[in-house]
Amino acid sequence: MARLEHFAIYAADLEALKDFYVHVMGMKVARVGGGNPPGGYFLADDHGGAIEIIARPAGEANADQRWVCHLAFWVDDVFAKKAELERLGLRFEVDTAADDAEIKTCFFNDPEGNRCQLVWRSKPLVD
Repeated sequence: MARLEHFAIYAADLEALKDFYVHVMGMKVARVGGGNPPGGYFLADDHGGAIEIIARPAGEANADQRWVCHLAFWVDDVFAKKAELERLGLRFEVDTAADDAEIKTCFFNDPEGNRCQLVWRSKPLVD
């Protein structure tokens, strides 16, 4: 069986987006891409999940991610993390939140416009 290694996203401001995911979302720099300045970063969590942030080439646009894709971050307390992100000025979608006994979730865009999800589940997604 194949195993997901990482998910890649573009960044116009590579350093600022790396800092957001490290300082705000708690990820760690696992590997620095080549080049000077670096062309990207691999950021990892403590459970094997990773994202790659790539310097977006000039003239290249991000995809309209509303319905295409998102990065999902499992957190112990969705609404505490949401409040922390709102204090930083991030806005959340109002029509996609869920709050029940099985799942708590909400969506926002990171500083580069990538769609992200905070999620807590009563049972693991995969056993």
